[in-house]
This record gives sequence, structure tokens and C-alpha cells, in this order.
Amino acid sequence: MDVTYALLCLATVTSLLSPARGHARAAGDLDHGVDLINDLMTNDPESLCKYVQCINPVEEEACPEGTFFMAGIAQYGCCGACVQFRGLNEACTGSIHPQYCGGYGIYGQSGDCSDPWRKLRDLRNSIEENLYTQDNVVRSSWCGYNIACGGSRVCEIDPTAKGCVYIQRRYDEARQPGSGLYLDYRDDYRWRPTCTKEGFFTEKQCKGPLGEQRCVCVDPDGNRLYGDAFSYQEDLYDSMNCKCSRRVWELQQAGEKSVTLHCAANGNYEPLQCEDGWCYCIDPATATPYGSRLPEGAMDRLDCYNKTLVGSQYLRRCESEYHAHMELYDLMAFKGVQGPSTLLNCDADGSYSGKQCTIGSCRCYDKYMNNIIAGLAGSGCQCARDIWMNKQMNINIEISCEVDSGSYKSIQTRADYAFCVDSDGVRAGPLVYQSAAGNLGCASALLCQNGGSEKNCENACQGCSRDDYVK
Repeated sequence: MDVTYALLCLATVTSLLSPARGHARAAGDLDHGVDLINDLMTNDPESLCKYVQCINPVEEEACPEGTFFMAGIAQYGCCGACVQFRGLNEACTGSIHPQYCGGYGIYGQSGDCSDPWRKLRDLRNSIEENLYTQDNVVRSSWCGYNIACGGSRVCEIDPTAKGCVYIQRRYDEARQPGSGLYLDYRDDYRWRPTCTKEGFFTEKQCKGPLGEQRCVCVDPDGNRLYGDAFSYQEDLYDSMNCKCSRRVWELQQAGEKSVTLHCAANGNYEPLQCEDGWCYCIDPATATPYGSRLPEGAMDRLDCYNKTLVGSQYLRRCESEYHAHMELYDLMAFKGVQGPSTLLNCDADGSYSGKQCTIGSCRCYDKYMNNIIAGLAGSGCQCARDIWMNKQMNINIEISCEVDSGSYKSIQTRADYAFCVDSDGVRAGPLVYQSAAGNLGCASALLCQNGGSEKNCENACQGCSRDDYVK
């Protein structure tokens, strides 16, 4: 068969892949094109997509409520679409779970992720392509995230699901009227996390009792990242989105050794950013770049340049030192020589992290590494750093750190009261009178917050009577 004719057949067939045109085609007239498509789908799916014109391309933000944008799942796997998964009690053929093949797989199977096309093929097989709508939505026969296709082949709550959605569900169950699982005087420290559609933690989490909250930046599994703000830091607290901190984490997970993005104290982007010698402006509220990109030497010509904040050099002391070390390391590696490692830790604003180590010991420093603020660093330096920060702001708050350590004492006292705190100093247990401080079970309170059993919640203050709790 002539190649030109084959491509003409292929073009004719792919023009009929549009949902608006339907899937009906005349048998015989397009046999050659169909055979060629089948061959390409089997042996060279990437080439097939060169001939498919995507219909109604959309961005993730444009997908209707209750759908997920996914690339490579529509029109023979060549185009993106908004996917609507099955909900609770709907008939199903499988489930979508983040732990299988980077996001796709059949519930109950471990999945072989060595085939990069498998996850797309599996998901495409669950798509009912005859259910296209004008807004480019396709319907899957799989259950959505965090629900499972059970033995009766209907979608049901996944009893094995943990993480953000699990904590949300346990919190909501406890707060149901009449459940008796949430006692205001005992459980007011518990907080409800915010989750993504896929069930991961959103970038920003505000934890602790109302009026005592501290918002922090976290990774998708809820682990702490750079960036935080207390409710009394109104400007930082109200505008906080953590998009910069999450992006820095993503680049580091991807293997970037030296990330030069600059994050504000609350984890947002600073207005001026420079990468690989080029600088640009970004809107901290939306994380959207705007305007021109200029060489670093001309960054002062950008609208967002602030001489007081940035100075004449973009890189700050810690990251400048770290960046120079990594360039030397890479150069030596290029020449086949193992370069020296470094224990230097920098925060996402370019300053020194609180915990700095040498061989054999770790200490807590201020962000400029001018002063030691705790002799030995225990599990971290958050307590010592908070004391230092409050002094800079002329704020006097009673905070207790572990002896000769930068981490918080697990039990804090204020006036006649005592309570447990987490590693960020946020109240993470009931508020009791000091006479009952010895009854506090901080480990149990933490388990209660993270969706533990009713026994965990009861043991947050073991053997306490109603009168032991602060009214």
C-alpha cells in the first residue's frame, strides 16, 4: 500500500474520532486506515497521536466540578479530557488509587509499573468514549479516589484508605450529632485537614484550636515544609498559599540539587524569582509569572524588583554558599572525581535553616547563622527559632524548649493551665489545669488527631474527670 494513501486513510479515520462526529464508520472504505491505526496503537502509539486533532482541549482549571483532568486518555489516548469517575453505590469495574503505577491500576492488583503505557491503557479501557459531552468530559467505569470497587462491583468506602481523607472522615464521624465521640471540652484541639481531589494533603494546613491556629506548609503526605504563619501575623496568615514551598519540594524530589526559587516566610512566592541566570516577576497570590524575563544582571529593571528586599545580588548567603559547593561537586563529578559532601542546610527563602550539623553534633542557629540559639539540636529547632523570631518582633510569649535543645517540650504550661503541643508548638491535646498535667497523654492525643480510636482520644488525659479540664 502506498504510504501517502495510507496516511490519507489515517487522516480520514482520525477525523472521525471527534466525539461530535460519533464512532460510526463505513466498513470497507476505511479498512486500510483502521489497520494502520491498529498497528500504530500496538507498536507506536506516540506516532498515532501526530495525526489526531484533539477536540475541545481544556486546562485542569477548566474541568467541571466532580471531574479530574487527565492527559492521554481520550481519542485513542492522544488527548486530555475531564474524567468523571463512579461515585459511592454506583456500578464499577475497578478503582483508581495513587499507589498503583503512579496513579492508575486495578484495585487489588499490585500492578507492573515497568510498562510506561500500561497505566494509560488501563485507564483508557475504563473510559466509555460514547459518553463525550460538549465540555470534553468522559465517564470512567472505575471508582474515584479513596473509594473502592467492592466484591459486589459497586463503589464503596475504602477501609484501607489512610492519610488526609481518612483523617477527614474520622473527624466528620466524630462530629456527627449524637455520636458521643467528640467532647467539646476534651477534643477542641482536633482539626480537620484539607485534602485534594485525589486525597492528598493540600499545600496549606491550618492546625490547632480556633484562635490558637498556626498554618503550615506540607508535602502531599502531610510532612512539614518551609513556611508558616500564626493567626496574629495577619498579612502572612490571610494571604498564605504555600505554592512556592510545595514547588521547591517537587523540584528537590525530582533530583534538583540546587533550587534557587525564593519563598516568603509563609511559603508563598516572593515577587522576584531567578532561575538559571534569568529573572522574572510572579504574582504571589496566584503563583502566575508575568512580564518579561531578563538576565540576572538586569533584574533591577523588572517591575517587581525591590532593592531593600533583594539588594544587588539575588542569591542569599546560605544558598550562595550551597550553590557554589554544588557547582564544584558537579564539575568534579564530570571529571570522574568524587567531590566532598556538605552538611549545610538552607531554607526556601535562601537563609540558613535552624538546624546545622557538623560531624558528631547539631546546633540551632538564627537564620543568618550569626548566633547559636540552642546548644544541641534535638528533633529540630522550631522552638528555639520561634523564641528568636518573637524577640525580633518584640513579642513576649512564654515558650518552653527541651533542656539545651531547640525542640518544644511536649507539655507546655501557661498560668494555671497545661497542655500538649506538637513539634510546631501548636496545642495538640486538651487544655487542663496544672494539677492534671501528669495525666496528659500527648502520644495518645496525637493518634486521636490522626484518626485513631476512641480509646486514644480518652487517653489524651488519662483518668481525668470533667473538673480537670479547663471550662
